[in-house]
Amino acid sequence: MAVTGDIEPGSFRVSLTHLPRRPGNMWESDLEFVAPPELEVGMAKVVPASKMPAQIRIESVLDGVLVNLDFDFEVEAECARCLEPVMWIDHSRVTELFLYEETDSRGRVVQAFEDASEELTFFYVQDDAVDLLDSVRDAIVLDLPLSPLCRPDCLGICPQCGDKLEGAPHEHATTDRRWAALEGLLESTKNDPLK
Repeated sequence: MAVTGDIEPGSFRVSLTHLPRRPGNMWESDLEFVAPPELEVGMAKVVPASKMPAQIRIESVLDGVLVNLDFDFEVEAECARCLEPVMWIDHSRVTELFLYEETDSRGRVVQAFEDASEELTFFYVQDDAVDLLDSVRDAIVLDLPLSPLCRPDCLGICPQCGDKLEGAPHEHATTDRRWAALEGLLESTKNDPLK
């Protein structure tokens, strides 16, 4: 069943009240998230408060729900070579299992003590909803480039004057100061009439 749904601005919580807990049931929808301000890495970030259209499919399984989320996001960055601003639309996918919390015979949630040596992270269904923010953040941070480029063949900027190296030839006459004393000899050989 396809339904179009909206999420509260700044929230990544999706309600499961419309999905029966019986394994095999499925719910699909088109959603729109709003990007929080902290989705960034290095020289690239998701535009804060930009729209993030998404398609979600939630399947009920024995121990919880399996969430498949495909979403687009707008990225703004600085080229790592020429420092020009760059923007593009990127796409990412999240597949995550959210476990039902353990309950006792009366239906109360049992507080399980987590083993500190365990490195696995589990996500849980809480209050008949799943919070996708951590999963989305992890997917975006892994997708964003650490050194974005405006073009693969960008030449960057001159390390001496800071001008862009595009277009016309760009040269600087440089002399290592350790060889400065020999410049006088070079000049004298140019002015020598015997040569």
